[in-house]
Amino acid sequence: MFEKQKKILNTLAEVLPIMDQYEKGYMMGTINTAAAMSKKREEKEYDSGDAVEEKKGA
Repeated sequence: MFEKQKKILNTLAEVLPIMDQYEKGYMMGTINTAAAMSKKREEKEYDSGDAVEEKKGA
């Protein structure tokens, strides 16, 4: 997964300077929403005990 994240960051670094303010704002909103949803999912898994069970199985 690390390589995929690295590729995404490199792509963003290339296109960010050529984006206009609207595109940058839209992207930031999308990124913030995805991060909030991911955090909420992680919290839900932790509260339900799923995260603990996954660690035990690993």
